[in-house]
Amino acid sequence: MSERDDAPHDFSRAVLQPVSGYQAVAGFLRREMALGRIRPGDRLPPERKLAEQLGVSRETLRQALRILEGSGQIVISRGASGGAFVQDAALDPRLIREEVRTRSAEIGELTEFRAIVESGGAALAATRRSDADLEAMAQAQRDLADAVTKAESRIADTDFHIALAEASGNSFVRDAVEEARVRMFEPVDLMSFDFVKESSWHAHEQILDAVRRGDAEAADAAMRAHLHTTREEFTRVVES
Repeated sequence: MSERDDAPHDFSRAVLQPVSGYQAVAGFLRREMALGRIRPGDRLPPERKLAEQLGVSRETLRQALRILEGSGQIVISRGASGGAFVQDAALDPRLIREEVRTRSAEIGELTEFRAIVESGGAALAATRRSDADLEAMAQAQRDLADAVTKAESRIADTDFHIALAEASGNSFVRDAVEEARVRMFEPVDLMSFDFVKESSWHAHEQILDAVRRGDAEAADAAMRAHLHTTREEFTRVVES
């Protein structure tokens, strides 16, 4: 069914929170998919449990799941071993590439926005980080080094950037980083953009080293360089 058929479908990485209305439920689940916290092959929790976790009625949840099923993002099967399973998108790559090209300016602006917010966040993290923050970033790096699929690489990458934003001690920075990643990676993922694991790992190491040393200027510069490379890699793919 997917690259994660042999992985446990425990849904443990999703950040569940109350939402309101079936459109909001569908949007929330799509957001978790875009961030890599819900991945292809994952089975969503049973209907009753998921409705309780999200603070909605079972009928509201069913409406949201029908939307996701209609868009091909999940498939629902019946029976004792059934449930709602997250799928890989199977869309016409020509149409997807054209869609991403039309949005390339928007994605470029998002990259610029990330450079502004995340470089400032990295500088703050260098002066405010705790030992727990450093360990969270180091664990994300270990996970990235061990990743063997694009989905695993994506979530490790997300974990690093979110941990760094958390270390800034500013909740607005943290929220902005997450929102920008969602809006940037939805179209990029549709085009099956290959995650460049090695370059990201090395860039993260430079950022982490600066944060460990408490060097705000170096952390800022390392993050700007990382996101500049990310933008160049994306531009190469879109124009190829």
